[in-house]
Order: sequence, then C-alpha cells, then structure tokens
Amino acid sequence: MKFHGLELDPFQIEACEHITNGDSVVVSAATGTGKTLVAEYAIEFYSGHRKRSVYTSPIKALSNQKYMDFVAQFGKENVGILTGDVSINKNARILVMTTEVYRNMALADPDSIRDVGMLILDEVHFMNDPERGTVWEESIIFSPPSVRFLALSATIPNAREFASWIGSIHDHDVRVVEYDKRAVPLFHHIHTGGNTVITMDELPNLIGQVAREGGGPRKKGQRRQKGPKPKGRPPSHLDLVSYMSQHDMLPCLFFNFSRKDCEAKALEAAYNMTFLKHRDPDMDAIIEKHLLDPEIADMDSIQALIQVLDRGVAFHHAGMLPAAKRAVEEAFGKNLISVLYATETFAVGINYPARTVAFSGLRKYDGTTHRYINSKEYFQMAGRAGRRGMDSKGIVIAMADRYQDDLSEIHRLTKADRIPIFSQFELSYNTVLNLIHRHTDAEIETVLEKSFDSYLKKSQGQRVNVWAAWNNRVRTLQKLGHIHGTRLTPKGMFTTHIFTEELVTAEIFADEKWKRWTPAEIACLAAAITYEPRHFRAQRPKRGQTFYRLMKGLEGNQFLMRNLSIFGLATRIPLVEAWARGQDFARLVEDFDLPEGDIIRIFRQSIDVLDQVRRATDQEALKDKLTQAINMLDKDVVSVTF
Repeated sequence: MKFHGLELDPFQIEACEHITNGDSVVVSAATGTGKTLVAEYAIEFYSGHRKRSVYTSPIKALSNQKYMDFVAQFGKENVGILTGDVSINKNARILVMTTEVYRNMALADPDSIRDVGMLILDEVHFMNDPERGTVWEESIIFSPPSVRFLALSATIPNAREFASWIGSIHDHDVRVVEYDKRAVPLFHHIHTGGNTVITMDELPNLIGQVAREGGGPRKKGQRRQKGPKPKGRPPSHLDLVSYMSQHDMLPCLFFNFSRKDCEAKALEAAYNMTFLKHRDPDMDAIIEKHLLDPEIADMDSIQALIQVLDRGVAFHHAGMLPAAKRAVEEAFGKNLISVLYATETFAVGINYPARTVAFSGLRKYDGTTHRYINSKEYFQMAGRAGRRGMDSKGIVIAMADRYQDDLSEIHRLTKADRIPIFSQFELSYNTVLNLIHRHTDAEIETVLEKSFDSYLKKSQGQRVNVWAAWNNRVRTLQKLGHIHGTRLTPKGMFTTHIFTEELVTAEIFADEKWKRWTPAEIACLAAAITYEPRHFRAQRPKRGQTFYRLMKGLEGNQFLMRNLSIFGLATRIPLVEAWARGQDFARLVEDFDLPEGDIIRIFRQSIDVLDQVRRATDQEALKDKLTQAINMLDKDVVSVTF
C-alpha cells in the first residue's frame, strides 16, 4: 500500500485499515517510525467523508509546526489553528490545537465539535504529566460519541489496557497497533571522558571496574574510601564532538537540560571548531530571512546565534525568540548544522532527526528535585537518532562521569522503555461547574466513574469513591459564591468560561472591582495570575504606586491574599508597564534580565487570560478595558507567531 508516494510499513497499513473501518486506534510505535503518516491518512479519510479532523499536541511549538506542515500539504484555506495564543480559520476542515484547547471546547462548548470525526492525540503518553495529564483524560471522556480517536505515542507497555478504557467510555472498537522495530536501528553508548566511548553492553564491565577502584556516587551518609583519588579526565562535550567528527557521526542533536548550558556549549564549540569551512549562501539566506530584522538584529542573543550558525553550530530552547527558533529549525532541516545543542522540547514531535543523538548528562531538575530522566524521556530523545533513507543506524551517546554518576541506574534506564500510561486525573473547579451546568447528578456520577484511574481500580476489584474530591470542590465553590443550592450563580456561569487559575481570575474579575482599574493595571493583574516563579530572579522587586493601588482593591479578599502571588504581582508590574508605555523589546530584555522567549510567553499567557475573561463577561465596559489591555501587550515581536 502506498500513501503520498511512500510504501507504507505493515503497522501503518494495519492502522489505516482500522481507520477506514471506522474504529479508533492506539498506535504504540518507536520514535521515528512514521506515525505521522497514519495521522495524515486519517485526516484525508475523514475529510473525504465531510468530517472535521482535530490534531492535538502537548505543546504550542509542536502545534505551530504541525499547522505550517498541514498548510503546505492541504492548503491554507483548509487548515486552522487554536492554541490560546493564536486563532486562525477556526471553522476549517482540519484544526490544529493544543490538547488543553480541545478539552476546553469539549467541556464548555460541545456544540463546537459536534462535526468532528477524528481526534488525533499526538504524544498521548503526556497523560502521565502530573500537572497537565488530566486534560488528556478529559479530552477523551468529554468527546461526543461520534468522535473516533487516533492516539499516537512511543512505546506504551499497557496500550491494550488504555485502548480498553477508551472503548469502555464510548462503546466502539478501539484497535491497538504496536510496532517496536525501527527502520533505522539504534545503538546506545556511553562517553566517560577523553576519547573513550563504549557500548551499553560494555557498561556492566565498567561498573565493576569502578566499584573495585572505590569510585561511584556515595550513598547518603557514606564516606569516601581512603586512598588515592581515582584518575581520569571527566567527560567533555568538546571531546565528544571531536570524537563524533572523527568517526563520521555528525550531524548531532546534543541534548542539555539547561538553557544556559545549550548556549554556553554552542559558543564554546563554535570557538574551538568550525564545520562550515566557507560562507554558505543558504545559511546566509536563512540568517537574513529570520535574524536581521532591525528590531532584533542587535540583541546579544541574536548576535550569539549568528556567530555560531556561521560555524555550523546552533542552540535551541524555549527561551529564544520565535524567529531565532525558526532560523535554527530551517538550518538544521537543510543539513547546515553539524552540532545542535537543544533542550528536550526539541524532541517532542518536531521531526528533525540527526545521525547521532548525544546527552550532556542524564540528570535533570524537574521543578522539584534533581533526578535521572526516566526511560520514556530517554527514548523520546534518543529516538531522533538515525535519518530514514540516509543512515544505516542511529547512534546515541550519553556523557557520564564514571566516578560521580550512578552507572547502574544509567544502564537500567537505557535498556528499554517500560513506563506505562497511568492516570493523573484530578477534578478542576471549572470541570465541576461545567458538569453541574450541563448534567444531572446521575450523569455526573457516570462521568466521574469514567476516569482511567477509576477504570484501573475497578478492573482490579478495588472500590471507587468518586464523590470525596467532588464534594470538597463543591463546598469551596459554594463558599466563594459560584453555586447556590444546586445551581450556578452568575459568578459560577462566568467561571465556566475560565480555564487558567479559574478561581483567582473569577475573584478578580467577576464582581465590579475592575471599574477602579485602568487597562494597563488590568494587564498587570493578568500577568500576576499567570506568574510562574521559575521565570524570575529571587531578588525583592520594588513596590511602586501601581502595586499599592492594586493591593488596596484586593486586600479585603482573603482568598486572593492566600492564592494570588503578591511577589509575582510586584515583579510583573514593572515589566508590563514598561512594555505598555512603548519600551523597545531589546531594552526590555536588557533591563529585566530575562530570556526573550520567556518575556513573550509571559505576555502571551496574559493575553490568553484577558481574552478568556472577555469571552466570559457580559459587561461591555469591562470588555472594552480588556480589549485595550490586550492591545497594549499584543504588539511587535509578541504578535509574531509564524
């Protein structure tokens, strides 16, 4: 069977046949095996039957890329995108969106997806994400009965259990297609320093050798053994790049778990070696196209990127300007970059493989603690090694310090991806309000019992109590005035349309406090609602006149005093005010010492909250202020998406 001129693999043919038969399909296949072709077949099949297809992804960057891919493939008039940041052609036959946006539509505006035939859930293993996993479950639970699902993931050990759960909710056949063989096989290695690269099969011998030498990481409370310190040079990315260059292993996608490290290592590599011996006209064209806009060209980060690109090196992470990321992606796709230092987001769905994937280490900070990555994370990134039709094998090399790293743990996590999909289901206040608004008590109980967690417990003979968390949230909503008796109040109806920090947002905007605030002050409040501590330095911000004006209007509300970040409000006010009064973006970056991409993300998240409130309210005066606040933020580089 051929599709788009390509001979399909047996697993792709099987998946396409199930789609043709009107079934849902869970495709569990290794990264790089061609799951996207199955998604494209599903889109064309349902388009031919006058049904809309929705493609969802876990991150906006992947949604943006898929939108551009689909526009090129199906035509701009047939494709739309909805990500919170962007709304283009929302009535298109093919819609690309983040999973959160689809879930919000399914829950709060089900009529908007009545004509959807196929829901494609890319990277569905993100259901395991502790903070965001619920939206995947709710997207499946709240979809109309007529919707069919195409769930795509790297290896899912419990794929059949997951498929059975979907089938139990929607009462139709859900087929499982599993395929763990790659067209380009992977070979895994460890770099321990100098010119030493060994295979994973040789790692147990090294573990034994290190143990005999008294090396390895110390356990808590354990003292280092006496004697001479172990000899040996710690691993260096420059040594590894040199090794890869000598052994024809480039281009390399070099993963780092720190944005700063990505940039620092790229600059260091470009300073010590070059992979473009002469100026390349294609690279010059990419730099001119994306990076020489007068508004950004003189920024330090752009100059640094141009410097490394000229030597065939690059860096890529979420803190970069969209134009900078596009420049890197285009150059890498055209094989103009030999070494790309990137954070793990580059591995999520973005289809830019390399001959070799390298890791600067296998430990990362996950927001709570420093830990070794798990096997699913490892294979998600490792799977980018090996270009189909170009390489006979994909090479994976992880840097590890033989005397500091836990080599046994590294050996374990790199053997196979054995992490199943599990439930992270947790009721949000928005979900509770929408369920009360749209369903009877009996229907609510049925919905609550449909979570993957409930399904797993029932299959194991465990008792399921669906009402404890529900009752706790209902009591909170009653106390805050969203529910009176068994009905929603006007405040509760307002909150059914709010999906970002819904209770905090409602406490700020659902009554008439907003009348005393200017549009700029409203923009500051929206930025405080979306505050995430990791975006800012720890120093205490100055508290000016705007801060005290806003606090005076908020301080009587005990809920806001406990749940709105006062530090975040004080920190974001100067940033928002500077941008609102027209400060140059480059100066903004310099004054606030923040990555460009983070500043854009702050403003876009704020715009999203303001737009949610604008859709939720029936107060025309508030809508007018919100529109003014949005216009203050949504300008210049912030408004540029593609």
